[in-house]
Amino acid sequence: MRIIAIASGKGGVGRTTITANLGIALSELGKSTIIVDASLTTPDLALLFKLERSVYTINDVLSGEASLSEVLHVGPKGVQIATAAMTLEQIKKVSPERMAEVLRGVPANTDFVIIDVPGGLKRETIAAIRAAQEVLLVATPDMISLSDCMKARLISEFLGLTTIGVVLNRVRKDEFEIGGNEIKTVLNLPVLAEIPEDESVREALNKGEPLMVMDPRSRAAKAIMNLAKKLIKTKGPKA
Repeated sequence: MRIIAIASGKGGVGRTTITANLGIALSELGKSTIIVDASLTTPDLALLFKLERSVYTINDVLSGEASLSEVLHVGPKGVQIATAAMTLEQIKKVSPERMAEVLRGVPANTDFVIIDVPGGLKRETIAAIRAAQEVLLVATPDMISLSDCMKARLISEFLGLTTIGVVLNRVRKDEFEIGGNEIKTVLNLPVLAEIPEDESVREALNKGEPLMVMDPRSRAAKAIMNLAKKLIKTKGPKA
């Protein structure tokens, strides 16, 4: 089993969209996959799967009021999703530090657990990263995003995790953009995927439907599928 934290250091770079669609892609390729929304105070994952009215969420598991199996919803291509609560009352009662303990209860036959890590340096951010084995960074091709990714990588390394690479999102190939080769040099990490700017992504978000379902032939969906194939081919850290 591989537990991968999808982190960005800042919000607004498309991290949740990448997480959701990567999970679907891995499931479509035959890998048993669970997506966990660790953005406990700013949850968005449920909206992409129309699960915002879920009775039980990862918050209930973290507060000791439910088991992980009780909050998993089956989504497109068989991917399983643990959403986070969207009410203030449910947000207040959780203990983010229990995330690692909770994920130890994932079924042994699971191939991938993909964690949507919140931006910033909040308690829930550190707890989500600490619960993983590997970190995959998501950045947009600009200096601010790159700087935030550097911070996220430092946190990951401090916690003893392996940072496996960078996903460069919303790439337009404009002259002023920071290219994949520059990012590879600055971060000393491979760029595993370049996801192009694609109107289909915005359309899918507006419809509340994952891109891999709405338009799997879109340029962005194809790039995410190729990312999933790369992850399957690579080996995770030794236990």
